Amino acid sequence: MRTIQVSFPSPREWCEADLGSLIATAFAVLVLLAVLSSCSPTPRPEPPIALEPGLLAEGEDSFGTFYAYVPTTVPEKPEILVLVHGTPQEGETAESSAEYLATSWVDFAEEQGFVLIAPTFNQEDFSSRLGDHALSGYRGLFGRQIGADEWVLRLVRAHQEAFGSASEQFYLYGHSAGGQFTGRFLVTHPESVKRAVISSAATYPQPNTEVAWPFGMGELHADVEWAPDTVLHVDIVPDEQTWLAATQVPLTVIVGLSDTAELPRSLIPGQKGSNRYVIARNWVQDMAAFAEANGLESRFRLEIVPGIGHSMSGLMPYSQEALISQ
Repeated sequence: MRTIQVSFPSPREWCEADLGSLIATAFAVLVLLAVLSSCSPTPRPEPPIALEPGLLAEGEDSFGTFYAYVPTTVPEKPEILVLVHGTPQEGETAESSAEYLATSWVDFAEEQGFVLIAPTFNQEDFSSRLGDHALSGYRGLFGRQIGADEWVLRLVRAHQEAFGSASEQFYLYGHSAGGQFTGRFLVTHPESVKRAVISSAATYPQPNTEVAWPFGMGELHADVEWAPDTVLHVDIVPDEQTWLAATQVPLTVIVGLSDTAELPRSLIPGQKGSNRYVIARNWVQDMAAFAEANGLESRFRLEIVPGIGHSMSGLMPYSQEALISQ
């Protein structure tokens, strides 16, 4: 922070000064106030709120687009469910992926009285040039202007305040790359999540300090390149206690038994296994062992679905059931 020292004339000096000096001093003060005002950060406007029941709304926040849905019958304090999309397929955009995901869950929201929020993690702001293959972009909670996790919290808080459920926990679901986000959000903000589901993720935050974030519990000190002329330096020191707290959140990890495609080692550093099925199984087991070593019992569970591969739609009924199961 820069400190600016200002020296004002004493009352006697004001009285003895000539008019020209007084005018010059007053002008200098006005200029200084203008400079200080320009140096202060401009407050970001609050994100728009979806309030019209039965309509999938597209909102434009300072940090990107999101989709939200309010059920036609809104409970007094509705539960909020955040849906995190995976990597857009060829010919798709992050916006179309988020919109499709939200649309797919509308019937579920109607049945359960949930308010849906589906943020769009676009390439420019949430999937850096190096992040795609090194630090995972939004999958690792990174963002060019705001962390992907902080943006989700911003959107959730705005809707919670609008519906009178401020500071309450919310539900979280992510498929594939969205599942990677979900796992890392959980070990970073366990106090915010009521129940979560991860579907078909390729990597998870390992309870291992020898593996650097976002793939493990180790420290990360690195430069993230968002564009050739935009580099963000990050210093991340994970907290073991949040990993332990995360094991107390009901989490279902769902993967198809046929999701056995071999993944390049460069994309899955620190993971135990070479396909999504094995990696998921080992992570749930390791988190259980981690909790037990610290006197806790993990609330994570693994659900294997026979006959299904890497399919969001194929696993969606199981994901929805897991979110509402007791």
